[in-house]
Amino acid sequence: MAKSKISDLKKILDEMSEDELKQEILKLYNKLPQVKDFYNQDLMTEEERQVVLKEFKNKVHKQFWTSGGNPKGMVNNTTIKGIIADYEKIALFPYDVVDLLIYRVEVATDLAEQFGGMPESNYNASITAFKKVMKLIRDNNLMSHFEDRIKKMLKANNLDYWYIEQLEWLFEGEEEELE
Repeated sequence: MAKSKISDLKKILDEMSEDELKQEILKLYNKLPQVKDFYNQDLMTEEERQVVLKEFKNKVHKQFWTSGGNPKGMVNNTTIKGIIADYEKIALFPYDVVDLLIYRVEVATDLAEQFGGMPESNYNASITAFKKVMKLIRDNNLMSHFEDRIKKMLKANNLDYWYIEQLEWLFEGEEEELE
């Protein structure tokens, strides 16, 4: 099957009437769950969007902690990455994506702080998420919204000091000098 180009799609859309375009959007809305979720987010109030964000935060939290408040033995970073990717597909605003990503790093950092560390793979996944956070914050000029949360997280008394140093380094923007 030949790969379609966006210019081909634009030509088709230009030829459609307003009613045909509406029908096409409704067809996509009814057929594809991601389209439905995206438009549902667009139709929600801020409070409703925050409820959805909280549901995704709860999914992330459950990857680190049991319902009894104990740490899980093995954190599945692939599952967490999938949860965040699912949210990114429906989120309308970069602010909300940053909020979820920071939450992911906060939960990992809290776990490491409370229990004196965690496996290196969890640190690395957290650092990768934080790198993405900092890029989104800088690209969307959101530092004033998240700076206090980040600084609080960086005060963690983590036994694996190199982890917090990595986060500080990313926060201070030193990785941009190398690129």
